[in-house]
Amino acid sequence: MKYGRKYLIKLIAFIVLFFTGVTTATAVNATTDDVSASTITKSRNKIAKLAKKQVGKSYVFGATGPSAFDCSGLVQYVYKKAGNTVLPRTTYSQVSLGRKVSMKKLKKGDLLFWGSTVAPYHVAIYVGDNQFVHAATPDQGVRQQPLSTYFYPSAAKRVLE
Repeated sequence: MKYGRKYLIKLIAFIVLFFTGVTTATAVNATTDDVSASTITKSRNKIAKLAKKQVGKSYVFGATGPSAFDCSGLVQYVYKKAGNTVLPRTTYSQVSLGRKVSMKKLKKGDLLFWGSTVAPYHVAIYVGDNQFVHAATPDQGVRQQPLSTYFYPSAAKRVLE
């Protein structure tokens, strides 16, 4: 009977330690996922903030900042400076990045495209609250505008996951 009781106590201790270890490992994984999500959210916010700071700068075809931009140059500049992410130079190349997202589920930093979904003619950065920032035209420069039916994107892509 003594042998059985010692064995039983060791077995219970092992089971408790085993389940405690599993719970701890799960908690560590959840924390790691939370940290990753938090880091991505911070990057999205930095991208939106830097994009808004470019409002009022000049539009110059082929320019990539910091004092003048064309639409894809603005996106490339903001992602590199705020998101530490190197994007290709042209709108045509940028549309191939990330995954397609619904216009109803946009997050800060998502890229908005106008024209064909495989060969767009314009790109902008979604900055939250139904607004986007883009290098509009040589006359208008970099602007912040609301999404509207008048000038509605044909596609949205999420580069930061």
